[in-house]
Amino acid sequence: MVPDSPDVARALDLLGLTVVPEDFEALACQVAWTHPAAVAMSDTQSLAYRVVWEAVEERIDSRTRVDL
Repeated sequence: MVPDSPDVARALDLLGLTVVPEDFEALACQVAWTHPAAVAMSDTQSLAYRVVWEAVEERIDSRTRVDL
């Protein structure tokens, strides 16, 4: 069973984050810090990671549009 996609706030909570990271590297580092490789992420956490990844992507895209 595939879990429902969480909203950004819930996704951040599932990953142990408080804010959307500034970039993809920061997201990866923060999640790795909270969820070491020795601890497998659940399907729900994996989906949450994707939701936050998309939020980071939107943040980067919005900054790029403003810079143009």
